Amino acid sequence: MGLTHYPHGVASFGMPVLGMGEETMTTGNVFFVDSGAANASDGNRATSPDAPAATIDGCIAKCTANNGDIIFVMPGHDENPTSSITMDIAGVWIRGLGWGADRPTVTFGAAAACVAMSAASCRVSNIRFDLGTVAHATSQFNTIINADTSATRLVVRNNRFLTLTTDTGTTTGFELNGCDQIQIYNNLIFGNFSADAIDNDTDEILDAFVFNNIIRNTSITGECFDMDANATGIFVSNHFGGGLNYEANVTGGLTAGATAIMYSDNWMWDSTAGGGKSGGIFPVARLTS
Repeated sequence: MGLTHYPHGVASFGMPVLGMGEETMTTGNVFFVDSGAANASDGNRATSPDAPAATIDGCIAKCTANNGDIIFVMPGHDENPTSSITMDIAGVWIRGLGWGADRPTVTFGAAAACVAMSAASCRVSNIRFDLGTVAHATSQFNTIINADTSATRLVVRNNRFLTLTTDTGTTTGFELNGCDQIQIYNNLIFGNFSADAIDNDTDEILDAFVFNNIIRNTSITGECFDMDANATGIFVSNHFGGGLNYEANVTGGLTAGATAIMYSDNWMWDSTAGGGKSGGIFPVARLTS
């Protein structure tokens, strides 16, 4: 049975009516990805959930730049790409449908694979990026999201990024290279990142907005975040924790990093041996035991 009692669904100005509110209204193209569909194929037009694309990357190629195109990733979608998902078409929104265990899942199958951002004004939301339990020697991704200078106004929200917490194969969660006006909010970022969970140590980002994320880096060498000294923006209401102690994260992420970023109501949990401390990460004087 289709999404409605109407055999071909219901649309308004070409936009399928899915009962999700006005935020998803668009005059652009709408595509569907669903690995669970019997006839899923990247060769489909993918304009109907009854004949969807099989992969996210295959669907991106169908989009038109700066057209307001939306890719709906259906509940239960599960793919294991061995190459990167490349967002190289501007203005595309990849939106996962479902919640809990039904949230769409991407499990990369090669160390070099990632979400490569190289186009402006893109969004990714409600997707679970999960390493699973596979050893890094064969498939653990080195970087989850790699955004270059072309990925301005990137929005990453309401996602889960999970890697092995006891393995050192993953270097960076987000590698941000000069992509200005990005927004990263309402995400769970959890893993062992030998460099940093959020890394902007070269080619500063400007006007970044990082809000309401929970970030845990279990690495004893990497920080939760490391910003270029010339980076600007706002970090608000984030919770950080990991293998480095409180002072090391503050020294690496703040004191030696960007002084032009405003930090407000962020909290750090010190999980090192003998630690267990928590407190506001700026200023250091607010640290309590």
